Amino acid sequence: MKQPDPENPHLTRNDQEVLKTIIQSAKLPDTEIAKKMGLSPQAVFKIRHKLEDKGIIKGYQPILDLRKLGIKVMAMLIIKLTSEVWDSHSDEQISQRIKQIPYVINAYRVTEPKASHILIMGFKDLDQMDRYVAKMQTKFSREVEILHIYPFSTEKIITESPIGLLYEILDKKEFPLNEFFLKKK
Repeated sequence: MKQPDPENPHLTRNDQEVLKTIIQSAKLPDTEIAKKMGLSPQAVFKIRHKLEDKGIIKGYQPILDLRKLGIKVMAMLIIKLTSEVWDSHSDEQISQRIKQIPYVINAYRVTEPKASHILIMGFKDLDQMDRYVAKMQTKFSREVEILHIYPFSTEKIITESPIGLLYEILDKKEFPLNEFFLKKK
């Protein structure tokens, strides 16, 4: 008998449907999901907890309006940590330190010869961003090199949701890309 793969757990059709509903509306009570799917609330409760226990659902996060919270500027920084940092810290220690930087919203470790990390950061305004970046370039120049910085207004965020990708994964089908912007001639 094939052993279950904890990194890629098998999801039943009901597991997938409950997960899709939770993705769409995490605050929806299990009783509402059950009613919508024709299952018992206990079945939905069990499925939700199974998804949490397997680590598929790691938590529930609110979707924040950064602008209303005073974050008006975002920046994508592509950085390279110096060999001095890598010689004295493990990848895990570096990741933990990056998680502690309050301006970092998302961080990615990349395996690219010229870069080590991509950071998505949020700031209240351009002045705050400029001060922070200048400090990185001067005070911390022995530790980090900023390769590229792409600042943009939070008003320019088009999407910040992986829902489409999750549907594709759960439905196990590929969505065709027949055209992007321009119609085929």
